[in-house]
Amino acid sequence: EVVENKGAHRMETYDLIVIGSGPAGRRAAIQASKFGKSVLVVERGRRVGGVSVHTGTIPSKTLRETALNLSGWRERGFYGRSYRVKQDLSADDLRERLEVTLGHEVEVLEHQFARNQVTTMQGEARFLTSRQVEVCGEEGERYVFEAKRFLLAVGTVPFRPDTIPFDGKSIFDSDEILELEDLPKTLCVIGAGVIGIEYATIFSALDVHVTLVEPRETMLDFIDRELIDDLTYQLRDRGMVLRFGRKVESVTKLDSGGCQITLEDGRKIRTEILLFAAGRMGATGPLNLEACGLEVDHRGRLA
Repeated sequence: EVVENKGAHRMETYDLIVIGSGPAGRRAAIQASKFGKSVLVVERGRRVGGVSVHTGTIPSKTLRETALNLSGWRERGFYGRSYRVKQDLSADDLRERLEVTLGHEVEVLEHQFARNQVTTMQGEARFLTSRQVEVCGEEGERYVFEAKRFLLAVGTVPFRPDTIPFDGKSIFDSDEILELEDLPKTLCVIGAGVIGIEYATIFSALDVHVTLVEPRETMLDFIDRELIDDLTYQLRDRGMVLRFGRKVESVTKLDSGGCQITLEDGRKIRTEILLFAAGRMGATGPLNLEACGLEVDHRGRLA
């Protein structure tokens, strides 16, 4: 079941091809190379590092620390609630530190790959057979590679239902929120999972008025109830509005800017910015997994 290399540049064979360069892909690639195997890492993002470096773990923690530092949040217990380190915080203040941190992370990773003789390539991979992948580069150039083994470490993308009119201006998913150009006065977060709560609390510390909507009656069920009760008290104490057990009926953009969220009980929430953070999906769509005999569930995850 080997496909001829029609119209592509060259055929190279590797011991291992890793698709995705996040924490899993990076460690596997470097370990395999230390064992003397030839390794190719294919990454479709602009730079290596995956979700963890560019839109997930590291950016949100960097934003959190920047928000805590610049807002003087940690000193407010001592100096009072009105204490600020920097009076008028902007989205640029947040992004500045983010770019420095992410740039450093990427450089470290590129250096690790180079030092361990791991080949990296930018492009989107799709299976042709269970032993071959085609990689399409940014300029449309195509390469076919063959490997004895593959590691799928493509990670996840935000779940984006068709009913939500995402536009990257007033309605964002959790990846896009990092591109925010101005800090809003009001923010509504749909989804009280780890990501939703994380951004809700970061923006709340920046004195944005936050409304949190969650269809379930509870949040963060894997954490002890006493901790959640205390967190809930603290969130309300700093002015966050919590709407639990409320399903979203519809989201509409307003001509005057911002958007309106209508809940199933008829209640309406107007907000400048909406962050939809109700789960993530496996980023397996482009891989053409049928060609290698794999199936995914309704959220794009491999069993």
